[in-house]
Amino acid sequence: MSDLSGRVLFSIFGPPQGGALCWAARIISIAVSIFIACILAAWVASYGLDEGMGGISPFHFGLSVFHFWFIPVLLVAIAWRHHLLGGVAMLLYSPIPFLITCFITLVSEGHQDVSHLVLAALALPVGAAPHLVAWWEERRSKRPST
Repeated sequence: MSDLSGRVLFSIFGPPQGGALCWAARIISIAVSIFIACILAAWVASYGLDEGMGGISPFHFGLSVFHFWFIPVLLVAIAWRHHLLGGVAMLLYSPIPFLITCFITLVSEGHQDVSHLVLAALALPVGAAPHLVAWWEERRSKRPST
């Protein structure tokens, strides 16, 4: 059974390869994804689902879960194998959580503290930078020396 699960993981992510910089980029981006998920969970815990998330409709809450949890996990999965594509996608996606945070502030009834969501949005470039550095190092090491 473990052999089958290992083959499935290798078919998704590819065989484990890369140096220390490559693995550091993967670990940092996984940590960033976990950090974003924890901040989203803290936001849910601070307002509670029974209170309507501080005046936010279930649709808007689902939209924020999609953009603050699912998309970062998807970007980490892409960056696992393709450093350049994943790093650039994370950088290009990072303004969207800021816009969602502004939208949540505008549609909420009463005071809505979203400072922790801003921290989550700031974490995406932190996860993207090591992938771009790892891609650059891989590219530089493959060039023939003159």
